Amino acid sequence: MDIEMVYLLSGSLNIMTNNKKIKLRQGDFIVLNSCQLHELHSKNAALLLIFQFSPKIFESFFPKINEVYFDTTPIALKDSEIGKHLLANLLVASQAYFQEEEHFPLLCHGFSSIIMFDLMKLIPHKQMKEETKNQLLLKLERIKRISDYISKNYQQKLLLSDIAKKEALSSTYLSHFFHENFGVTFQEYLNLIRCEKAQYMLIHTENTLLAICEACGFSDVRYLNSSFTRFYGVSPKLFRSQQQSCPNQITVAEQEVINKQYIFSKNQSLKKINQLLQPVYKNY
Repeated sequence: MDIEMVYLLSGSLNIMTNNKKIKLRQGDFIVLNSCQLHELHSKNAALLLIFQFSPKIFESFFPKINEVYFDTTPIALKDSEIGKHLLANLLVASQAYFQEEEHFPLLCHGFSSIIMFDLMKLIPHKQMKEETKNQLLLKLERIKRISDYISKNYQQKLLLSDIAKKEALSSTYLSHFFHENFGVTFQEYLNLIRCEKAQYMLIHTENTLLAICEACGFSDVRYLNSSFTRFYGVSPKLFRSQQQSCPNQITVAEQEVINKQYIFSKNQSLKKINQLLQPVYKNY
């Protein structure tokens, strides 16, 4: 799994990880470890530069890399010379990646080593035993299995006990595990997945509420109405009418619930990175 670095170019961002919310403001930078489960949320538009690489590329000459666990406190890169140096290298490495000139993987690999060197100097970190890291990886695998199973079977009747049986766990243990790692109860998470599917169908189909209810796994229309209203702040019927009258409108409730991402194309990314590099080149 990759180490992930997030640099907030504009807007604000909340990162949910290790059962806590971390707030980022414009100019903040944070490192997310390879075995660290996390989610990104923003109520308003936020522009991010995300840089990822696998720790495996350093194993041959820096074998302890797999034991390094970085602190997840955000820092402002422009507040220190090392931070400015790190930001410049992140941008230049990104530029090399998107330009794809001949032999560019060598350049990206070289910059990745320099970036890791800067991280080790700038970001507080500790040594994590291999056994502890393996336990975290096993937990991540279980979380992925559970979320994948729910995503594939949300249309059917799903019980916590069914998943507990598949994972060879007691229902009580899985209930605590679910709340600790997903931040909500099993039923709340299942209802959220079903409501997201219903929201898509309300926008993109003309299906009746009964048909949507059945397609999304709700037991009846009343349950669909109550769940949808809880997450979106409006009933399914009102939501559909709002979309028809103003299709580009996004409510506050939608922004809090739905993860909307727009990933720049290669050319768009390169254009933005070149803009960000202009003041950097003036200072170096």
